[in-house]
Amino acid sequence: MDLREQCGATVQRHPWETSRVKALAKILLGDSLHEGMRILDIGCGDSYLCSTLFSLVSDRRITAVDINLTKGQIERLQNAARGITYLTQLPPEGSCFDLTLLLDVVEHVQDDQQFLAEIVARHVPGRGRVLVTVPAFEQLYSSHDRFLGHYRRYRLKAVEKLARTAGLEIISSGYLFGCLLFPKLILYKILKISKSSDGIGCWSRGAAVTAIIEKLLHLDNCLMITAARAGVKLPGLTAWVLCGKQP
Repeated sequence: MDLREQCGATVQRHPWETSRVKALAKILLGDSLHEGMRILDIGCGDSYLCSTLFSLVSDRRITAVDINLTKGQIERLQNAARGITYLTQLPPEGSCFDLTLLLDVVEHVQDDQQFLAEIVARHVPGRGRVLVTVPAFEQLYSSHDRFLGHYRRYRLKAVEKLARTAGLEIISSGYLFGCLLFPKLILYKILKISKSSDGIGCWSRGAAVTAIIEKLLHLDNCLMITAARAGVKLPGLTAWVLCGKQP
């Protein structure tokens, strides 16, 4: 969760967030996950994703970075999860990682091309993997994007081009949350129903409603990932690319 979306110390996870973890796990299944791997999570937020996604990977070492983390938050997070080191700045140059995550990060950076190229040069070894997710479709840019500090949204081809320019080659790519695309288009752009501070951190629905929505989102994402692997890139709210380093 983006730290700007937190509504208090007690967090009820939004079904978008929990289904996203499952989708990313499905994307990473295979040679991207292995015992003893070193993981760099840039823009980790409250670290729910990395601590959940890699909970079953033994002996993994995670470096979680977020410039908005306070000392108090780092202390609480450090005490809650073992095997994770929290930083407010990128690790020293030459610190290499088997997997680097930039999950809804590059849209926050004005010069996204230079930023990603520097990450690849500093922290991605020859066999390293990089997973990038971004909010999709510039036409959906709204006051909530401005609230979160987004400079832009992306089409999938633009993210793929960004990755290649930064020295990466595409292993697989696609979209997630296809079932939410048209509802958001209708609410945000046609009906103009949008609050800048709306976010996943204020979710307060009951357990049954949350479970049903999570299941629907999970099934939707499974369909979209399967279709993407078959070469059919169905559009959705999130674009993703899984990359390796160019030789």
